Amino acid sequence: MKRRVLTARNADKHVLYQESVQSPDGDVRFFSSHYRRSTGKPLRRFREDFCGTALLSCEFVKLHRENRAVGVDMHPPTLAWARKHNVSGLSEGQRERVSLVRGEVQEVRSPRVDLIAAVNFSYWVFKTRKSLLGYFGNARRSLARGGLFLVDIYGGSEAVEEYEDRTRHKGFTYVWDQARFNPLTYEILCKIHFEFRDGSRLRNAFVYDWRLWTLPEVQELFREAGFRDVHVLWESVDRKTNKGNGVYRRTQRGQDDPSYISFVVGRA
Repeated sequence: MKRRVLTARNADKHVLYQESVQSPDGDVRFFSSHYRRSTGKPLRRFREDFCGTALLSCEFVKLHRENRAVGVDMHPPTLAWARKHNVSGLSEGQRERVSLVRGEVQEVRSPRVDLIAAVNFSYWVFKTRKSLLGYFGNARRSLARGGLFLVDIYGGSEAVEEYEDRTRHKGFTYVWDQARFNPLTYEILCKIHFEFRDGSRLRNAFVYDWRLWTLPEVQELFREAGFRDVHVLWESVDRKTNKGNGVYRRTQRGQDDPSYISFVVGRA
């Protein structure tokens, strides 16, 4: 069957986001392997904060028949989309092991899980130390003893620049727009646009009003929230291309790259 030509009129922004931003299979396998390395046990209970379309939750329950996932988000239309387009595609047994919760991530505490992930920098909606510490503290209380909390973070000199970056995908171009940055507050306004071959554009498909947090700040707040064994997973570099290779290793020293993505992990 011939794939229809994507345009701004017929494209679904959630589908485009999943295709251009997320790598669900690789992410949940990474979470599972790091959990096993850290605890010696298999990861069976996972919570996806700011879950959006719950793609990670759905992918996680596919890995093992005992895996259970909880997705937490405050936006009812997106959760409804997740149920219709992602959860519905699972087998009956898999669907029974996915729970989507409409709620504030800084308030939801049950059921307790073994690993909580807040990725795609979603926790940057919290702009003060007090509010971010409150969220981190709730995450710790939501974990089983010895469970892991994991967040991603980006930084480097390019993180504070106002610029647009374009990446071509099949049928569309993904545009990451760092539209505004305030060096006094580290508040940053980021947008995602999509452009299509017919010349049409889906502008402001997603808009993020964030504070750009740094690695030292996030690690400090993890510890203040009561996490133990707080550490950073830094992306290794391919020697041939001198670019990140998607392999993350624990380290106490990073490279002065203009742009990097890392993970901060803490144990409850």
